[in-house]
Amino acid sequence: MIAAAKPLPRAPSPIGQSAAPASSAWRIGAALAMIFGFVCFMPYPAIPIGRQSALQIGNLLAPLLLIPALALPWRHRPIYLFPLILAPLVLSAVKAGLAGSSDLDLCLKAIGVWAIACLTLVVTQLYAPRYGLWLLTGIAVATLMHATVGLWQIYSFSQGEFPFVGLYVNQSFFSVQENADIIAKYVQRPFGIFPEPSAMACSLAPWICFWIAELCGIVRLRDQPARWQRILFAAAAAGGLGLIILSGSGHTMITLAALAVIVIPWFRRLKATPRTFAIVLPILGILVPLILWAASTIMSDRIAGEWQVNGSWDDRSSSLLVGFSLYAHGDLPTILFGLGVGLSPTAIWNAAGLDAVWSVLLCYLYETGLIGAAVICLIGAYLLRVWRASGMNVAVAAITIVWLLGITLTTSYPHLLPIWVTFGWLTVWPAICAPADPPPARKRTIALGQREQDPHSPRRQTWTTPLEVVNEAVSR
Repeated sequence: MIAAAKPLPRAPSPIGQSAAPASSAWRIGAALAMIFGFVCFMPYPAIPIGRQSALQIGNLLAPLLLIPALALPWRHRPIYLFPLILAPLVLSAVKAGLAGSSDLDLCLKAIGVWAIACLTLVVTQLYAPRYGLWLLTGIAVATLMHATVGLWQIYSFSQGEFPFVGLYVNQSFFSVQENADIIAKYVQRPFGIFPEPSAMACSLAPWICFWIAELCGIVRLRDQPARWQRILFAAAAAGGLGLIILSGSGHTMITLAALAVIVIPWFRRLKATPRTFAIVLPILGILVPLILWAASTIMSDRIAGEWQVNGSWDDRSSSLLVGFSLYAHGDLPTILFGLGVGLSPTAIWNAAGLDAVWSVLLCYLYETGLIGAAVICLIGAYLLRVWRASGMNVAVAAITIVWLLGITLTTSYPHLLPIWVTFGWLTVWPAICAPADPPPARKRTIALGQREQDPHSPRRQTWTTPLEVVNEAVSR
């Protein structure tokens, strides 16, 4: 029997819990959170810095949003994860310097890239507990924009053209502009306003799972969405899932497996009535088979052809194995402190002619050694505590696994801001989401569609989810 974990402390907001939601300070905070969520999911365009780096709009907005939080105490906040992540990187750079590496400047630049990207984590931790609903709104709008651009890309690819190519200005990612003709004529995989399908799938998949879990009542936001926001979230989930399937990313199967784990508890709670069957049968008989057919068809086409096009999966797996081999056969300082932050691409290229280790998490591990592995274990233990504090919610586990596999096997860009927004959201989950199932005594006080005052704020309202309304209606 697993004992219940002590609930994690509720993280206060950067503007203060005493501020009324109707105040101008709250409205400004909500608007900034929505803008922040939107721009973090827009990696283009960016301001070039040097030859291989660039500042995204989210990078510029994050420090500005941290200014109101400077006067707040850090106690009972997971903000310590920010310096905890950077500490092994600094130690790795010191090791490289003491070893006489001629590429010490690369170490310093890499630390800067990680630090700027990780600021997104801190901003999310500070603002999501108070403005999580509006952060979600900005992310949903960005997701719909990516889905719309993805549909336009499919049409343009059929004409041998790449649309909006002038928008893709960010030299820290794979160069879309230099490869636009190849993508349009041969690859023909949509990815919205992202550098590639893998980065898009890794960025959107956790949020698609969250929106569907919220619509099914598996997850309950403390600030319940308005009707237009629910429609927006449903449209973003459908558009984002469709874009991931059409892109043929290997992350598609991981996403569909997570969605199955999330949706099954909702089906199990349905009452066996004729009206319930009238709703469930079209889902099981039409929607689910259509999704599975599209995913299997596109993935089988890619397996049959992508290996001959560029062998991306082969290169990805090879880079992971070569990186581990270089790290495991290193000396004692390398085992302890890693290959050196920012130095693994050069080592991988010299050893196997590959660009880099195609993984955010494993690249961090290889470059920081056992010190970095200890930090990864500490973060894993914290996320496990979050899961237990959420009542071992199946959605928390599924979304965490989707995010974890994304940064391990799907993308290699540590400066991809959506992965840090997702990480920040997971670390403060208990402050954003209420338990999915209220106690029985509280259930009796909630009539269908009736409002209930949230004890955390006199202005917050709690609503039953749309699918709960349908379930209650069809069971009568």
